[in-house]
Amino acid sequence: MTRCEGRAPAFLLIALSMCMAVTACSASDTEPESGGVSPGYVSKGWVEREVMLHILDRMLTDNEPEEKVEVITGGQNPLFESHVLKEDEGGHYIEFDKDEWDNEEVPLHRVDVALIYATNFDEVTWCGEPVGGEEFFDSYMEEFWDNLDSHDEYTASIADYVDCGDGRV
Repeated sequence: MTRCEGRAPAFLLIALSMCMAVTACSASDTEPESGGVSPGYVSKGWVEREVMLHILDRMLTDNEPEEKVEVITGGQNPLFESHVLKEDEGGHYIEFDKDEWDNEEVPLHRVDVALIYATNFDEVTWCGEPVGGEEFFDSYMEEFWDNLDSHDEYTASIADYVDCGDGRV
């Protein structure tokens, strides 16, 4: 077999393509159902998503939501399409019940990207000096990621932190 310089063998390209496809389709940030992982396991992706959901929820209630909602969703609206962001007669709100989300039409990774964009767009103004949403998110993750033991503990901590507490509950 002769090899051309600068070209990878075809079988290597096929193998890498298959690995990338399998990796892209895996649900690595979802909670495991069973098999070798402790029942109290909490994934980093879950914690990050919860922090962003709570921050965005507060942004919608405190930061002139009706004027900014189209801008913070980036016009792509995966948050609306997945039913994470909803609207009723009272305005826009976050749907925290994940059973109500549509992740078949809009994969979870697109929801996460939209949440990142939305929370980075605006500032957290309700806890004193305004701070960027990304900085507020990063501060929580640096302090609390991998320091709590359950979904309930994280949920309580995140809610307290976003409501200007210290996150220690």
